[in-house]
Amino acid sequence: MATNPYFNQKSRPEQNVTEDITIETIRMMGQDMIYIPRTLVNLDELFGEDEISKFENTFGIEMYIESIQGFDGPGDLISQIGIDIKDRVNLRVSRKRFEQEVTSAIPSINRPREGDLVYFPLSRTTFEINFVEHENPFYQLGKLYTYQLQCEVFTYSNEDINTGIDAIDQIDDNRKGVSGDITIPLDPTGVTAGDNDVLDNLGSNIFDFTDIDPFSEGRY
Repeated sequence: MATNPYFNQKSRPEQNVTEDITIETIRMMGQDMIYIPRTLVNLDELFGEDEISKFENTFGIEMYIESIQGFDGPGDLISQIGIDIKDRVNLRVSRKRFEQEVTSAIPSINRPREGDLVYFPLSRTTFEINFVEHENPFYQLGKLYTYQLQCEVFTYSNEDINTGIDAIDQIDDNRKGVSGDITIPLDPTGVTAGDNDVLDNLGSNIFDFTDIDPFSEGRY
């Protein structure tokens, strides 16, 4: 049976009104985010990864946070090697606004991409886009108006982050020394991995093998 010929579900004026209402709702109920596209430097075609990719451009755009009760995911997990943060969040961004802010500046980016970053200034958290759902809600009045971004807290992996925004760039700066090599602080005095003399002195201060030590070698 055919649809009602007297009701046009693809009316352009009604589509425009719905899109404008969607944008206005996101602006009222959403948050200002910073979209950071990934620039590939040496893509591995086999694994689809680029270990030395760059993040240089930033675009301010409003997004709606669907996780209204807090971050999703397993949360903070404590393991033998430290704390592993697995916070996740679903974001909603307008297609039209994305094209106005991002696509107009970089035509090759016609939609949010998996692997790009989103910085959330309110919580000072950088998220990586894991998946982009482009058909939810499903063709209201015969058109799609938003993207749903499924994101997880960004795990740094030697990428070059140089956006000019200190809150974002410090992810990279905290992992690198002056020369650009990654350093691992061991204590507030600035001890770093590879400094053997300092580590030897540090060890001698921790282990006390004198006679007054019940575990001292002098007791045997």
